[in-house]
Amino acid sequence: MTRVIVDTSAWVESFHPKGDIKLKEALKRLITEGKILLPGIIKVEILRGTKSHKEYERLDELLNGLTYLPVEENFWGRLARFSFDLFRKGIAVPLVDTYIALLAIENNASLLHRDQHFDLIAQKTDLEILKVA
Repeated sequence: MTRVIVDTSAWVESFHPKGDIKLKEALKRLITEGKILLPGIIKVEILRGTKSHKEYERLDELLNGLTYLPVEENFWGRLARFSFDLFRKGIAVPLVDTYIALLAIENNASLLHRDQHFDLIAQKTDLEILKVA
């Protein structure tokens, strides 16, 4: 079963009333099929952007139903090397994006996103992007 990490950018797009309908459908299907891996950093990014306690609690409950993706202590050394290598290849992107990309690569997961930084990373690495058409 192919697992997918859904970046915050895709979650935000899916929450928007006028967001991409195909993205919303794909996300709903991934949730139903239990294919989403949720790194803690993405959960934090989503929850910190909520507008009320009620919205926070509702989203927290939804996200708690997904498969949490922890990192082990030695991940940080690999992330440092990955980020270093990206810089040497001319890819300068936010550290959180390199963190998410490396998690996806190491867990053989595709990445669903709406952030051009991931497309840059994918051009020079094994990052697999899930396209929604």
